Amino acid sequence: MLFRLPSFLWRRTRHRLHVRLRTLLYVTIGGLLFAWLCLPYDNTIRLAIRFNVKRIQAALGGRPSENWVFAPPRRPINLREDALVIVKTGYGTQQRVQAWFESLSDKSELHDFLLVGDYTSQPHKHFVYRGQELPVHDVVNQTLSQKVLSNQQMHPRVIKYQELTAAIESGDKEHSLELAKSSGWELDALKFISALELAYAKFPYKKWFILVDDDTYLIQPSLKQFLSQLDAEHPYYLGNVVGSFSARFAHGGSAIILSHKTMRNLLLKNQPVVSRAHSETLSEPWGDRLLARTLIRTGVFLDERWSHLFSGETPRLSKIRADRFCSPILSFHSLHSPKEMVATGKLYQDVKKPVLWIDLWEMFRAPAPWRSGVQTVRQNWDHVGDPETGDPSTVSTVWYGVKTADECAKKCKTHSKVCMAWAWSPKFGNQCRVSPWMTVGHEAEHVQSGFNEPRVKKLEMNCFPY
Repeated sequence: MLFRLPSFLWRRTRHRLHVRLRTLLYVTIGGLLFAWLCLPYDNTIRLAIRFNVKRIQAALGGRPSENWVFAPPRRPINLREDALVIVKTGYGTQQRVQAWFESLSDKSELHDFLLVGDYTSQPHKHFVYRGQELPVHDVVNQTLSQKVLSNQQMHPRVIKYQELTAAIESGDKEHSLELAKSSGWELDALKFISALELAYAKFPYKKWFILVDDDTYLIQPSLKQFLSQLDAEHPYYLGNVVGSFSARFAHGGSAIILSHKTMRNLLLKNQPVVSRAHSETLSEPWGDRLLARTLIRTGVFLDERWSHLFSGETPRLSKIRADRFCSPILSFHSLHSPKEMVATGKLYQDVKKPVLWIDLWEMFRAPAPWRSGVQTVRQNWDHVGDPETGDPSTVSTVWYGVKTADECAKKCKTHSKVCMAWAWSPKFGNQCRVSPWMTVGHEAEHVQSGFNEPRVKKLEMNCFPY
């Protein structure tokens, strides 16, 4: 016969068990929270948890409202007084810099600039903007002069820099350009931290520090309206997100924006972190990733809510996606030729209001065929691919053996969720490419291209009035 506890003893035992389990749960949660708080900001476990929590929040809550785009500014900003643009260049790309300034319209509010590179411009050969001479500061030398790198004189990057410097000083321009072309990308990683140090030392009162490459174009009406919604005394780190969970970083070419609070926190309150960053410059392939890791160590993470506002491509090739169709756009990248940079400046010189992604189409004064409701096929044009690579892996779906352009267009509409634009070519096995974006596009021989008109029209109707 089984022994049974009296009911009152059973209730007491069960109550005690519940209390112990609750206590164990609280202790476990408290222990995990304590461990979380004790972990360094750049700890892999902490970064992984943060990354997944942010993904869940984004999936559940979506992005912040963008009704601010044409609303009165919350914090009026004067770009002339409040912003500094740090233009990152190099000996091998210096021909772009003057074109960068020429791309600024006569109405440009940007006034203060800092040019940084891997060489020092000589007197009477500085760049000029509105009558003011702008020298190039050799921040690579500034980095290599740090005490933490004093025993690294035989490092390959140091040797490459010394070779470039010697060639420049000897007046051998051809050899200098060869060296700059072969090692410029490696030396670029040594510019970021020292550039920020120099910028803050010269302009400590600025509210916003904008780091760009010499092939980056800023759309000032969009930039001004965006910054007018933010508080520079908040630790902002903004840009076009790339990278894995362990180092989500802002793509340098798309422009990086740092608030005054972020700069002050990094450069005045975290000198050991800055020194560590200098020591890592010789081993880090990408300076923009090094900057992110450095900021993470101070507790400042990339604010990914705004990453869709930055483009890492040229105006014609910027991918207009469904998730940013009606959003403003702040920047372009990869305007490698001076001619292309100046042309982009002329394209936007009379713009007075924020530019939306869908406005890229209008800026080229091109008709919007989806508005007619009739399928339009453009001959010898591509609204999908990249003319530099032509890589089918850059699009979502590729079919072969599609006999006609009309059949390709039908496939696009059939796969409406993944297709906004399509391109068909009889070459390479009657290839049909479809993408979840569309671009203003480029010339492409033997290619026919078009849009998923119903989907594009529906997306455009969701845009707020402007």
